[in-house]
Amino acid sequence: MNGETPSDRILEEYFSAEFRVLNAHLPRNRKSLAELLKEEHPAVQLSDGTSHHFKRKELDYLAGILTSDEQEALLLPIIIKIAPGQNEIGVFSGKQNIEAKVLSQVLGMSVTGEKGAITMYKSQLSDVRAKLKTTTQYMFAAGDI
Repeated sequence: MNGETPSDRILEEYFSAEFRVLNAHLPRNRKSLAELLKEEHPAVQLSDGTSHHFKRKELDYLAGILTSDEQEALLLPIIIKIAPGQNEIGVFSGKQNIEAKVLSQVLGMSVTGEKGAITMYKSQLSDVRAKLKTTTQYMFAAGDI
């Protein structure tokens, strides 16, 4: 027996549904930076059916940091995972960990990632969002980063 009570399961189902609502703004599919740079009006479609548009200035900033191969591999928006009650946030990263290179540049310090995630402190979030407001998005989740 795992110690889970019926009320625990009910709460888990409730919070799961609430997080789905909170995360309706997440993209159905992300696009590479290289692909977005070619679009006249760079955007991705969101889970709720609306579109998320990227500022050209941010795309150009990222292009200035990355090689052409990295631009092909970097998927946007960069997803930032926020968990209630946690002092740290998680940033999903791809196999090449290009997100770490971007965040290192934005924060002016070395940032590393492992196992598909980069851990940062919430206090660093304002610096990231100041430069990358449209190229990053929050994902709300329960539990650890």
